[in-house]
Amino acid sequence: MTLAPAHVAGVGMVRFGKYPADVTLEHLAVGAARRALGDAGAPRTAVDGLYVGHVFGGPVAGQRIAARLGIDGLPVSNHENYCASGATALREAWVALAAGLHDVVLVVGVEKMTDRVAGGVRPDPGDLDAAVGYVMAAGHAMSARRYMADHGATREQVAAVAVKNHAHSVHNPYAQYQRPITLEQVLGARPIAEPLGLLDCSPISDGAAAVLLAGPAGLRRLGIDDPVPRVLGVGLVSGSVQSGTGDLNAEEVSRRAGAEAWKLSGVGPEDLDLVEMHDCFTIAEIVRLEGLGLLPHGGGAALTAEGHTTLGGRLPVNPSGGLLSRGHPVGATGAAQVCELTWQLRGVAGGRQVDGARTGLAYCKGGTVNGTDGGSVTTVVMAR
Repeated sequence: MTLAPAHVAGVGMVRFGKYPADVTLEHLAVGAARRALGDAGAPRTAVDGLYVGHVFGGPVAGQRIAARLGIDGLPVSNHENYCASGATALREAWVALAAGLHDVVLVVGVEKMTDRVAGGVRPDPGDLDAAVGYVMAAGHAMSARRYMADHGATREQVAAVAVKNHAHSVHNPYAQYQRPITLEQVLGARPIAEPLGLLDCSPISDGAAAVLLAGPAGLRRLGIDDPVPRVLGVGLVSGSVQSGTGDLNAEEVSRRAGAEAWKLSGVGPEDLDLVEMHDCFTIAEIVRLEGLGLLPHGGGAALTAEGHTTLGGRLPVNPSGGLLSRGHPVGATGAAQVCELTWQLRGVAGGRQVDGARTGLAYCKGGTVNGTDGGSVTTVVMAR
């Protein structure tokens, strides 16, 4: 099944980071939205509907953003799928365009975490994992220990993900951290959950990203006749119930998310020039790339350390710096990944540009559900 592609008319972000209390979620969202509209040369009156991804903003955050942006009265929907919230909002906007419901839609992913989240992020309070004290860092630490034991990977190979992504972020003006780090710094960082340390973990962040999508009629309305990047397909799957212990790093949910992306877009893994991957922890980048079939099972850590996923390597991953260094305001991450793919496909990413980039994928995995292999996973395929 293939739906009509959505054209990315404009994108915009505010720098991710830690903002004072008087900089509100709405302030961040409006800043990103105005940049996306300006990037497209579009007035706010061109927008037919607003799709907002967030986790901690409350049930009508989108309506508050619309009022502040001056597009009140339009259809507004709020989407909460934990870390996949921004990409889920994008999926619903893509479907609305394909259905002919709208011609021009605005997608905003936003989060203000620093005054809402303290310490390790936990599952939903009603989930059995939360009841026994589970935190996300502990789950990924178990993943790392299991991976190293099963595949002979070294702690240094896992840490190489952080070194790589921080090196990429030096060239990203929207990144929370814009400085390189050494392998020694990663290995010597404050322990969080053995074997992971502070620099293996994405930070608590505030931020917003926005994407203006248009169908063919919308592009004409906006006066855009130049080729612009396209969203070919957005996959969305949820975790499935698991029986027994199995392989902790099998990432069957990622395999299914990839299959959904290839089916919807008509693109295969061999066609990708770059990937924006949900690297909430160093090990997560490795096992999810393997689950998608982009790296061989059990071989991703070694390939990362060898430069396979570095800028200039065979498959650059997270040229933006990823969540580890760009930051991870959970509701904004999926939209930020689409901004990065857009800049890469336009060829305007500066020092982090992937040469000849024509096709890219963005992956987000959000939340946990006890007894399953994940909450929600989105896969966005884009092309020049």
